[in-house]
Amino acid sequence: MAAAALILGFSSCSREESNTPATDKYDVTLSFKNASTRADGPTAVDGATVTINNGYLCFVSANDAITKVYSISGAASDVATGGLNINNSELENQAVTLSDVPGTSTKVYMVANTGAVANLPAPTVGTTMTSYMARSMDVRDQGIYTSVTTVGNAPLVTGIAPDKKTAEITLSTSVSRIQIKNITFDGDVTGTVAGIFVNGYYPTMPLNGTATAGTWRNSTTASDYNEKSGSSIFPSVLKTFVYDEVDLNFDTDVLGTVTVEPTTTNGVWGYNLFASATPQVIIKLTDVVVGGQNLPEDQFITINGFRSASGQITTLLGGMIYTIETGSLVIKYENMSIEPGVTPLEVEVTVIPVTWQETVVFPNL
Repeated sequence: MAAAALILGFSSCSREESNTPATDKYDVTLSFKNASTRADGPTAVDGATVTINNGYLCFVSANDAITKVYSISGAASDVATGGLNINNSELENQAVTLSDVPGTSTKVYMVANTGAVANLPAPTVGTTMTSYMARSMDVRDQGIYTSVTTVGNAPLVTGIAPDKKTAEITLSTSVSRIQIKNITFDGDVTGTVAGIFVNGYYPTMPLNGTATAGTWRNSTTASDYNEKSGSSIFPSVLKTFVYDEVDLNFDTDVLGTVTVEPTTTNGVWGYNLFASATPQVIIKLTDVVVGGQNLPEDQFITINGFRSASGQITTLLGGMIYTIETGSLVIKYENMSIEPGVTPLEVEVTVIPVTWQETVVFPNL
């Protein structure tokens, strides 16, 4: 997947010079451009910019020890005076010089958009980068596509001259997005779309993108699908992240169809999830009437599979947007069930990768 590239230039024109990497110090100059995504909808409009709001830039030694950490924030940069804070707007608009990077550094890591809920702490010099990458992101920090957590790393290699080194980092995300543009009902049926649920999701995911065993959440129990107050599987704190209270009426007749769509103009129901096996999408219906007869129980529609123009989709990939397009989700009475997770439908989706822009970097000579 195309992603943001970061070039770091190292120079021997540093404040300290020696013949041993343990005491060598380098100045590093870097700059960023914004990355963009083609997601659409109320929280990720077409052509929106993925910004670096906060995060950390870490240099790491051959034995995985963190040698130096720079923080990224909205505060004024102090790197020019030897400080360790980089202003995020400077990464987008101009080159930034980082001084006195230890010569023992053999690798560089970038962790961007560390989140407000998980509130990932700053990496600590002397600890291992592997242990830091095992820390968990929270799905509640991934609700807006323009600020999803992105990570990347690269080795430092010899550049065009022996006294210069470079590295190219590819930033990527463990977040994928499911979007539903509308729901079409066909047949002699009326009722209310009460809620939409993603059945099968990870509430947290380590920075290294490896799912934690036992954290996968899914259910085939109807009472868990409470769009108003939540449940143990769909807690209220994850409302709008992995499920929605929709509360929109539909009304068709034997000869007609009706489309239910988000109240936001040209919007979607969108859910940013950590990459995983393809989950189910469960649509809960209440007050259903078929042929003039009231159904005494809530009904569920289960989308159990996605396919694209190129074939079946079994795994959601980070950085991909899976959109159920207008008219692709057509529901009839025979698709309904009093149990979620059964009587599955399969729908066709449009798959669009996140598009990142290349980063421009100026070596420090």
